[in-house]
Amino acid sequence: MRSKVRARGFSLLEAVVALAILAAAGMALFAAMTQSVQMVGRAERARDADLALRNSLAWVELVNPMEEPTGERDVGAYLLRWRAEPLEAPRDGTTGYLQPGLYQIGLYRMKLELWRDGTLEREVELNRAGYRQVRKPQVL
Repeated sequence: MRSKVRARGFSLLEAVVALAILAAAGMALFAAMTQSVQMVGRAERARDADLALRNSLAWVELVNPMEEPTGERDVGAYLLRWRAEPLEAPRDGTTGYLQPGLYQIGLYRMKLELWRDGTLEREVELNRAGYRQVRKPQVL
């Protein structure tokens, strides 16, 4: 007579199925981690470009578009290029006494481009006033 002792443990088929499920879960986890790392890299590049753009906008406040209509400058790892085009012809400024002032003033549209490693990262347009001294003060 046979005894009713059941074999304990996994069969080979059960082990293979468990490994297949574990491998599928591992691949899904690896894909999610890879995508997360890529998203973090893109976010860091965007943050760096935005910071460089803010620094560039602050620096452009010092540029007189009438005197320096084009140029470029290094801003950290980025290259800032600008080009200014007149929106209206320069005209004489006035004093409080309706007399011509010492300066000519014009309105310019400045186009800023922020480049990194030969790739255009950001592009901004803004309007700025340009000026040039054309008269000397009268000595009384």
